[in-house]
Amino acid sequence: MMMMMMISMCMSIILPLMKHPISMGSMLIVQTIIISMISSMKFYSSWYSYILFITIIGGMMVMFMYMSSIASNEKFKMMSMKKITSIMIMLTIFMITYKFYYTTMNLEKLNETKLFFMEFEEIKSTSKFMYLNKMNLTIMMMIILLLTMISITNITSSYEGPLKMK
Repeated sequence: MMMMMMISMCMSIILPLMKHPISMGSMLIVQTIIISMISSMKFYSSWYSYILFITIIGGMMVMFMYMSSIASNEKFKMMSMKKITSIMIMLTIFMITYKFYYTTMNLEKLNETKLFFMEFEEIKSTSKFMYLNKMNLTIMMMIILLLTMISITNITSSYEGPLKMK
């Protein structure tokens, strides 16, 4: 799980450095897969990760269709070694600070483990989903879904450009 979080963090750092729309889309798809796997491991029910994955992939299909009609002949360029080494240094610093932060979180995890040993009823599984430590992940998923919905609505309701309505 820690490795998936580090890969996701590395991709988040690399994403603004990408210039080609297809590479950005593929990075977002891989990040969505990783976030879906992390959320399915953290929560009792994996339906939330399925819904997130299907929604993001649907939005990415619309974005891919739009971007391939706009930037069809752009050349794909690799990143320079200077950028890659700076990203690796930033990732190493992040891993060290995360390790110190993670050791202080053990006290809060004790309260969370009490919930995991309860019986698996629907009300208790919902309370596990909305637990304080996992609230950031829930809010992040809601914001991603909202931004995807807004961008798809803005792209598809256009009356000019490659996807105009007749």
